Amino acid sequence: MVRSAVMVWHDPHRARTEADGWGKLGKHGAWAVTRGIVPVAAMFTCLALMAISFIGADAWGTGRGPLEAAGTVFFILMLACWLVIASIAAFNRPRLLVPPYLRDRRRL
Repeated sequence: MVRSAVMVWHDPHRARTEADGWGKLGKHGAWAVTRGIVPVAAMFTCLALMAISFIGADAWGTGRGPLEAAGTVFFILMLACWLVIASIAAFNRPRLLVPPYLRDRRRL
């Protein structure tokens, strides 16, 4: 996802391809995910780190407390990413996280 976010950020032609890849979400859903590709990538990164933290806490009993705390932090960050994605989809804000060539466009 991070690689895809970097590619969408730099290449306007990649945005259409990315939106087509999220086509199962419908026209507006694919548009929202493509515009908010940066928080989507951050959300998937937090999801992976959360899973690694919780699996590590389960596997190693000695580091259980700190690993569970880290997993909880990643879970909260993942929920914050969902809020940012919803904000970008509904209000086109914060524009800082939207690729520059998509900031003023309402459709792809």
